[in-house]
Amino acid sequence: MSASDAHVSEYSPDGKLFANIDVQGILRIFDTDTSELKQEYTPNLHLSGPCSALLWIVTFTSVERKSKKARTSLNGAGALYIALGTTKGLVSLYSYAEAKVERCLKGDGHAGRITALEQGDLGKLFSCGEDCKVIEWSLTSEKQLLSWSVGPEKPSSLAYMSASKSLVVGSRQIKVFSVETRELLQTFTGHTSEVNLMRKFVFEENKEYAVTASRMERITCLWEIGGQGKNCPPFCALLMEDVAYCLTCQMDEESNALQIASVTRSGVIHIYLIEIKSVRAEKPIKPKLTISVASDSTTVIEPISVIAATFQHSQRPNEILFNYGDRHFMLFEHLKPNFGEKMQVLIRTKPRNLIKQISGTKAKGTDAALKILNPIIDDRQVDHKSSVTLGKRNKKSADLSLESRLQNLNLDIRENKTAPQAECKVHLLLQSLHSKDAVLLRSVLCTNDVKTIQLTVQKLPTRYIGTLIDELTLLMHQKHVNVEFAMNWLKILAQTHSSQLMALGAEELLNKFGPCIGIIEHRTNCLKELSKLNGRLQLLVNQLKRDTDTEPNDFHSENLLVYEDDDSSNSEMENAGGKSDSDDAWEEDNVEENKGTMDQNNDDDENMEM
Repeated sequence: MSASDAHVSEYSPDGKLFANIDVQGILRIFDTDTSELKQEYTPNLHLSGPCSALLWIVTFTSVERKSKKARTSLNGAGALYIALGTTKGLVSLYSYAEAKVERCLKGDGHAGRITALEQGDLGKLFSCGEDCKVIEWSLTSEKQLLSWSVGPEKPSSLAYMSASKSLVVGSRQIKVFSVETRELLQTFTGHTSEVNLMRKFVFEENKEYAVTASRMERITCLWEIGGQGKNCPPFCALLMEDVAYCLTCQMDEESNALQIASVTRSGVIHIYLIEIKSVRAEKPIKPKLTISVASDSTTVIEPISVIAATFQHSQRPNEILFNYGDRHFMLFEHLKPNFGEKMQVLIRTKPRNLIKQISGTKAKGTDAALKILNPIIDDRQVDHKSSVTLGKRNKKSADLSLESRLQNLNLDIRENKTAPQAECKVHLLLQSLHSKDAVLLRSVLCTNDVKTIQLTVQKLPTRYIGTLIDELTLLMHQKHVNVEFAMNWLKILAQTHSSQLMALGAEELLNKFGPCIGIIEHRTNCLKELSKLNGRLQLLVNQLKRDTDTEPNDFHSENLLVYEDDDSSNSEMENAGGKSDSDDAWEEDNVEENKGTMDQNNDDDENMEM
């Protein structure tokens, strides 16, 4: 299998084991039946270097003299080994029975990192490296036989064709060499980056084909091996939503159709059904079925990445064996694809959580605990609304129904529950696009959080871009707030998936964005007049604000200069004082005059009486 910095893995020949090498060069071997980690090997970095490629092989006679333990397991079956290619250009043999590297193949090896390993006939092993060479090794004599150059491009994948005795070397171009004469037979062109995955199959016992995927392309190509020629085009091309991390292919004997499955970087499986006799190379073939795995959590819906898949090692025909999870915790499952649907979503428990639960119950020493479901609510947390005391005699006759018991419970709701992550909205978006639920779609699209929009758009499959653009166009017909939401989504969508949008072509792109452009032009038709009106209103508002700010300050401000005239002040005071004295004198005269009048009247009254 070819080397990839992000994905170096392989199933064993019988499909019972799965080997994987992570970025740190650690080898892990899992059991596909029980999903248990069987072995973990960390190479000695200062001696052998990190592992960069692996290949399962079965060796015979040469290993029997090495150890007695291996000899007992080799009776007629052969010993199971893993050929490890290192960054220092050497090939080591890892024994699964001994759980260690027993020896290294002798020879000069490569001058750089080994990128791919492939097993040939009669105990032969082929390797390619960054030094642009292919080396042929002998597993029986454990030494290097010969090497030849395949440059100038660095090879990254290999496939041995046993019928034609040829070796297919993949770099940016795909070259076919004769193993006996090391002569270049064919050259294929079609990939724009280096080929990191290659698989082979035989059709009708005489036609050999190779399936390849490149490191930076979303296209898988099918090549027909045989004959001679240069710059031969691909037999057909398969379209994917992301870069492929794993490839597997198999001929279906019943329908005589080719089944190809590719595991992409986004963690989904694309399955193709190809009729080789009736296929046409003009148009890329879309997947017949897409399989994805999601978690069954009630709070946070997270995708679970598929790591690898294979058709050759399934338990029953027309099934696929795949594993999902992460590098440390993964689960294996056999599944029969449902080709009646375009997309099949599997709801599964995260392997990390499930394996931890199983290991925790096994640590308690009770196998029966796996079948017992513990209650979520503790008895001490239950608060009954009303208490009923029953006698022992009347206990059976007074049993309450389940509905009454549930209504009588008053459960304490914990306030510190983990809220769903706002960034994970891609599954809600896909669900709303599928179901055409306006309420759910509005809850996803009505957000101004740039980080949430970016993460959602980055994880959105490319086949949903057109549907999302149509929904955003409908959203732009609504109120101004919805237009703002739609514009944010369209801007980030164009920045993230610009290459996919450009691949649609000018006509298709105009059909998709034509309504959006029309709405934008219609809404900006009165922008000039509105800008003028806005400017005038701003001037008026600023002037009114300035006037209201200055009047109170002038009213309450202190005098800057005060001038007093002595003459005018004294005259005014004298006038004011004189006026008051005359008024007082006039009041006193009136009082005396009235008093005299009253006395005279009294005297007259007395004289008359007398």
